[in-house]
Amino acid sequence: MTFVFWHSYLMFHQAAYIRELANHPGNTVHWCVTQDLPAYYRDRGYPLPDTGKVQVHAAPSPEQIAELATLPDSVQVFFGLRGFALPLCAFKASLGAPVHRFLMTENRYEAGARLWPRWLLYTWDALRYRRHLSGVFCIGHSGRYGGERFFSSCGYPRDRIVPFLHVVDSKPVQHLPVQRDHKEILYVGQLIARKRVDLLLKAFSQLALPSAHLRIIGGGEEEQNLRQLASELGIAGRVSFSQALPNARILQAMAAADVLVLPSRFDGWGAVVNEALMVGTPVICSDRCGASDVIENGHNGYVFEADDADALLQRLHSFFEDFQWNRAELASAESLRLGGVAVAARFQRNTRRLLATCQPTPQPHGVPTSQKMLKK
Repeated sequence: MTFVFWHSYLMFHQAAYIRELANHPGNTVHWCVTQDLPAYYRDRGYPLPDTGKVQVHAAPSPEQIAELATLPDSVQVFFGLRGFALPLCAFKASLGAPVHRFLMTENRYEAGARLWPRWLLYTWDALRYRRHLSGVFCIGHSGRYGGERFFSSCGYPRDRIVPFLHVVDSKPVQHLPVQRDHKEILYVGQLIARKRVDLLLKAFSQLALPSAHLRIIGGGEEEQNLRQLASELGIAGRVSFSQALPNARILQAMAAADVLVLPSRFDGWGAVVNEALMVGTPVICSDRCGASDVIENGHNGYVFEADDADALLQRLHSFFEDFQWNRAELASAESLRLGGVAVAARFQRNTRRLLATCQPTPQPHGVPTSQKMLKK
């Protein structure tokens, strides 16, 4: 098969499986991007991902776009058609050509004031684009706030929306015994309102484990407010703040922590979940994080209801009172399950299935009301 991926840059959370696709016998893989890596990520210490045998095309010319977007019988994968100039340009160039088009997108179901206008925009996109698509690969697919619900309500056929995920490369981390006399909870990410680190601080302040420590790695506009909140809650001495670290040091911090918590009110995915699991650290995350798709309660962590400090506190208690795991076994199992080889095989299998079951374009769905979107 010939695959052509269209992204704005060489996404390090997609490279692992795209690279493995190119290793499958009979596959040719092109990866077209506006630029290799934005300065924003370079400044944060992210390296260019390993692309292996993939044929990379950075800043392709209009002639190259036209040629690659119309390769006969190719599988064209467009990462987003809203806000990304190159994928949309290539999608339009492909129209009328004998190719198979797939949309890949993160979940966009962010409950609250943004939901209704966002639903209108994506419904308009579905009306224009769905008849040209063989399927939708949805990153953050399942659950009450999942992408399947959002995109099917926009008018994409539910049976053509398949779950997908972000993928990170497995990196060897030495699992040395941790020499400390306390339990450590870890948060890694931006310190912004959407991430709800304040919720984590409130739950932590009520945790019946006075020796526990909370480590927060990251920076952002909420940092001073969060430091002040920790002081007001009387836990400043048990909470440490660190600025963003190089990825290798973050993985070491994850491997040393007892549990990673991602309390966001909304995250299209949340790749820190993959990274923690792949070094053997269980995860507690909210049900509005796309990465909750890979959490199995009691096995590799827990999922809690977003914006509910009591629910998070209950999960923390469950973890420290009942959870049992072998770090090396968890790291091995999750590195296989979430790694590039397994995801590439899943992606190709789902692509073949969707192509084999293509049906005539369905009639447009009835337009759901705002009440239908805002209620389960």
